[in-house]
Amino acid sequence: MSELLEHKIYYKRNLPHYQPEDAILFVTYRLAFSLPSDLLEILISKRKEFDRKLIKVNPVERKKEEMIINKILFQIEDEYIDRYSSGPLWLKNDRIAKLVTESLLFNHNKLYELHYCIVMPNHVHLVLKPIKDEFGKQISIAKIMKEHKSFTAVESNKILHRSGQFWLHENYDHVIRNDEEYYQTKYYVLNNPVKAGFISNYKKWKYYYINKEAVL
Repeated sequence: MSELLEHKIYYKRNLPHYQPEDAILFVTYRLAFSLPSDLLEILISKRKEFDRKLIKVNPVERKKEEMIINKILFQIEDEYIDRYSSGPLWLKNDRIAKLVTESLLFNHNKLYELHYCIVMPNHVHLVLKPIKDEFGKQISIAKIMKEHKSFTAVESNKILHRSGQFWLHENYDHVIRNDEEYYQTKYYVLNNPVKAGFISNYKKWKYYYINKEAVL
């Protein structure tokens, strides 16, 4: 396996990523499109504000603070993309939404335990628990997402008769730490299409999955 895909408890690209062993993760990833300038200005301004505060934080606490900041910025962006209709909405295509859902289910109990997921028109939310490989090594979220995104990007582009980048390369991921956060996240994920105004009840949404046997 490439060194880049090996499990690391903490690493940082554009976003910080934290994956303790046996952690349950909330993951969001979206289609490749540029955010509008007004939203980018808000995110950049907030990032500069937070970076000024981080300078005063001791190194031991900095990683924890970065995760909190990342969550705040994610929530701002996610609120927007729920309603964003100017960019690509390829996941509204039934064949592509089904492909993405089936790909996530294919690696259930092979790379991770899939707890629940929902496919929105331009992004996907899911909760999973990466498992260990046959050598007892923790499978990384980087490996999981690379395999899933690579396969679904190629197949989706075939359906759309296009070429080029399909998914944004990086994804947002957050460690779920306790029962309360787990059920808050589950409500957030499954009610995403309700919050976006598409339907009145998540059960009316076509592409979602709940693993009724999943436990913390």
